[in-house]
Amino acid sequence: MAITPEQSVIVVGAGPTGLALACELAAAGVSCTVLERRLAPSAQSRAMGLYSRTMEVLDLRGHADALAALGRPVGRIVPARGARVDFTELDTRFPSLNVIPQGRTEEVLERRALELGVTVERGTEVFGLAQDGSGVTLQVRSRDTEWEESADFAVGCDGAHSVVRELAGIAFRGRTYGVAPVLADVRLHRPPPDDVLVLSGGGGVMVSVPYGDGLYRIAVVRRDRPWTRDAVTLDELREVLTDALGFDPGPHEPEWMARFKIHQRIADHYRTGRVLLAGDAAHLHSPLGGQGLNLGIQDAVNLGWKLAAQVQGWAPAGLLDTYEAERRPQAERILRATDRATRLATSPSAGVTAVRRAVMARALSYRRIRRAAAEAVSGLRNGYARQGPAPADGARGLAVRAGQRVPDLMLPRAEGASVRLYSLMRDGRFVLLDLGADGECAAAAEAWGSRVSPVRVEGEVPGLRGVGVVLVRPDGYAAWVDGTGGPGDREARMRGALRWWCGEDGPVPREAVVVAVPVAEAEPSQEPAVDPA
Repeated sequence: MAITPEQSVIVVGAGPTGLALACELAAAGVSCTVLERRLAPSAQSRAMGLYSRTMEVLDLRGHADALAALGRPVGRIVPARGARVDFTELDTRFPSLNVIPQGRTEEVLERRALELGVTVERGTEVFGLAQDGSGVTLQVRSRDTEWEESADFAVGCDGAHSVVRELAGIAFRGRTYGVAPVLADVRLHRPPPDDVLVLSGGGGVMVSVPYGDGLYRIAVVRRDRPWTRDAVTLDELREVLTDALGFDPGPHEPEWMARFKIHQRIADHYRTGRVLLAGDAAHLHSPLGGQGLNLGIQDAVNLGWKLAAQVQGWAPAGLLDTYEAERRPQAERILRATDRATRLATSPSAGVTAVRRAVMARALSYRRIRRAAAEAVSGLRNGYARQGPAPADGARGLAVRAGQRVPDLMLPRAEGASVRLYSLMRDGRFVLLDLGADGECAAAAEAWGSRVSPVRVEGEVPGLRGVGVVLVRPDGYAAWVDGTGGPGDREARMRGALRWWCGEDGPVPREAVVVAVPVAEAEPSQEPAVDPA
């Protein structure tokens, strides 16, 4: 088989992860088609909160302001009585949880994807997949016809029941919890406080999130309520809410109510040959903490620029493999944390519940711990292991280190003007910030052309204490940092870092040269298929 690709990348799934990935690819100049089974975004979306770091990575491409305008900022989470996690204390443009229905997020991202030239084909279902060293072919059908779509790469962003994952032979190992949460968007006559409220006890946990228009997202998990296909009734919802709150909040006018299963699963691999996975197709976990949507969007922003580099022919060897190397450990960490939180929150032991509440209230009474908790929950503490050339001795102990998040700094420019760093990253390029007096590194970086945007910083930047040069990745993390007092030739060190991350200097070949990769032999899964919710 020899596949002749018709487009660069096919993304399967038009949820937030797939649409965010399509926007990343299109912004980088890569042709992209999105295939989606649904005819329109679902009104019954389970995901509805964007944390600070997710808003920041969306801000890199200019999506965040539209999402903030449609959402409601919630400044605090109350994880137990007497305890709070306060996002308003964070140093970011987005010091809150942005509560916005998933459907609205999809509308914003799809509109931007279409503006960038992405093709979105709804009402299409993938039922076959083949790949070789030159490309991927998907067999696709709609209501009336069947056809083939081919591309250099295909990415499965098609959720928990991913067809792409199954067709690629990638195992999805894990387990299904024995509880079945009730989920509802409903109005309340006596609502709880306008924070994200988490109440646990008696073997159950209730979460309420305000939308801001009188509507609340309610989730209730009870150990004594196993899975059933019976429809959720308003009386049942009133009963479980009254048990959790200690009073009847008067639920009425539900927009929808449902029962669903909780899974904890992760794909053995995020890539096999020219097929990749992202979002719920790659990982599932307990919804307690609301991290799933955020994890998926950050998968997309990590993968997008690496896949674009591979398609366009300038990716250094092994760059695409860093997607799984960086993102799978993040998912594993979230799976462990949410599993632990779910087991503790639903413990039937009154003693365990009392100790949990007391410890959380005591720890979060300290500002330093409260801030650290907010940074962890919001994703601002997330980072990756350093890769590439080792820093010079003078680069140790700097305010920013390789692999860390680079904040949206205000950069002073000539004649007293200043500009936000993230506003310089709309097209998905690397940004090289040169804080040196002579600007020699910025000048030398011009040799990398469209891959790197050199910026000469004309003054002091508080968030870059002691930094002489920093190379910022397209996803907003530091690729390489050099201090002001490092020994030797800083320009030579910078050139080495640019070659490691961006390939050799000079123009990118006009025709992309895609490195052939072997198709991994997938080990058959011993796990049962994911049960439908």
